[in-house]
Amino acid sequence: MTPLNGTPHPGSVGGFSLVGFPGPMPDVVLLENLIGSSYVEGVGEVGTFADAFERIVAAALPTDDSLTLISQMEERHRK
Repeated sequence: MTPLNGTPHPGSVGGFSLVGFPGPMPDVVLLENLIGSSYVEGVGEVGTFADAFERIVAAALPTDDSLTLISQMEERHRK
């Protein structure tokens, strides 16, 4: 989880799934929305999403910190 006051990152523009395959099969990106899904192929295009994923990971809180933040938000919401 990224803190609400954290640095903007590419994940805020929409979700995607980076799908890697073993062997000679190239990686692909799955984009889903309300009307269907599409696949992004090609080393350059998939690389753009791989870079975005790394930026999302770098901006995210560690797991324990995310759980603490979620618990704190839940407690404030219940009051």
